[in-house]
Formats: sequence, C-alpha cells, structure tokens
Amino acid sequence: MQNISNLFEFQEENCKKFIDRIIKSNREVFIMSSLVEKQMCGYDLIKEIFSSCDVFLSQGTVYPVLYTLESEGLLHAEYSKGDMRSKKYSLTPKGRKIAEKEIEDFSKALEQVSVLLSR
Repeated sequence: MQNISNLFEFQEENCKKFIDRIIKSNREVFIMSSLVEKQMCGYDLIKEIFSSCDVFLSQGTVYPVLYTLESEGLLHAEYSKGDMRSKKYSLTPKGRKIAEKEIEDFSKALEQVSVLLSR
C-alpha cells in the first residue's frame, strides 16, 4: 500500500512541476486573467495566483509584467485612496479585449497539446 501512496505523491509532485512551469512561462496570461474580474495591486495578484494555482510568482516576476502591460496601454494603474504606496491595476478596454483573446487562445493551445499527447 505504501508503494501506491508513494506513486501518487510522485505523480502529484510531477504534475505540480508542469503546472508551475506552464504558469510561470505564461505569467502575462494569468495576470491578465486575474484582472478580468476586478482591479488588484501586485501583492493581491500574487496572492490570487497562489491561492488558485498553488504557484508562487515573486514580486520581481509580477511587477515587471505589470509595468510592461501598463506601458503598452493594456493596464491602467492608480493609487488607492489614502495609500500612496499601493497601485491598483485594471485592464483598459484594449487590454480587456486582448486578455479575452489570449485566454481563449491559451485554452485552445492546451486542448491541442492534450490531444497530441493522448495519441
């Protein structure tokens, strides 16, 4: 029985490694996806992605993406009322359109990869 338990733990850990790699290499999609529903600061995005995906993205990973998306006109940033240290990010209309398209494309790509690996 212990061998079966060890096998499940190994498979689960191996699966987690792939999920970690997928999310980290496609962090823009996951960040934009998190911002579709509501505006958030960088710290809230880190917590959101960790709680929903069990993958930790560091501040050094998230903030450069936010700054790039903002400079491309896909995000709007504003300081929270009474807190000049924390910026809240939200998708611009252009950013929302691009986010929805990237989420759709990403989902289709994952489906195609799954079909290819199932052969």
